Amino acid sequence: MTEQKIIPLMQQSKVFATEVRGVRYDYYLTGPIGDAEDYIDLCNILRTATQQDEVIIRINSGGGSVSTGNMIINAINESEANVVGFIENDCGSMATYIFLACHSWGVSDSAEFFAHTCSYGNWGKEHENFAQMEFIRKQQHKMTRKRYAAFLTDAEIDSILAGQDVYLDADEIMERLPAYAEHRENEFLEDGDSEEPFEHKSLEEMISESVESVLHRVLDAREKQAAAKAKKAAKSVKREESLLEKVGEMVIQ
Repeated sequence: MTEQKIIPLMQQSKVFATEVRGVRYDYYLTGPIGDAEDYIDLCNILRTATQQDEVIIRINSGGGSVSTGNMIINAINESEANVVGFIENDCGSMATYIFLACHSWGVSDSAEFFAHTCSYGNWGKEHENFAQMEFIRKQQHKMTRKRYAAFLTDAEIDSILAGQDVYLDADEIMERLPAYAEHRENEFLEDGDSEEPFEHKSLEEMISESVESVLHRVLDAREKQAAAKAKKAAKSVKREESLLEKVGEMVIQ
């Protein structure tokens, strides 16, 4: 009898690993995108996977938490593995950002892509709500234009920011992906001016670089402060010398 690996029906994990060339991970991003702590396993896989590995994010979600979605996108951007976004059926709102952040893409015949502006609410004093509303509006408009650039048209993005929804089916999604991939590649080359892959840094290296950067800023600030004091002292000495010269002239007269 041939040995088979069977995944238990009651298994709670959303991650399934299969050894191929390296390791292939299948993660099921389903339902509303919730609290950040529920996606630590996905982010950990993305950040620890190697260049020989592949991470497939299988999406069937209408969106959800912006902060959680941004955390997942950060992990995708830092991943050395080939991260594939695959739409099983629904892909809406924040889930569309995650899909487009992946390195390569696939869709099922029933795939649906729908984009719209964010929804939010807050409770507090009037001036606090107004300030937060202005900030969120500015931030979301900037994010929408950046993340949908070259995938949606400018007119479609404008309509989203004006309150309209944009829907795409599987064929429409696939038709747009080549141009979007080219845009992403050009953007990468312009930012990095190189075709070298992302350099993964350890937490210790990032902390060391941050500390070094802070020290440089402190030293620069101290040097500027010392230079300002020296300049001020020089002016004071010059004023005193000028005053002594005038006093000397008065005595001689």
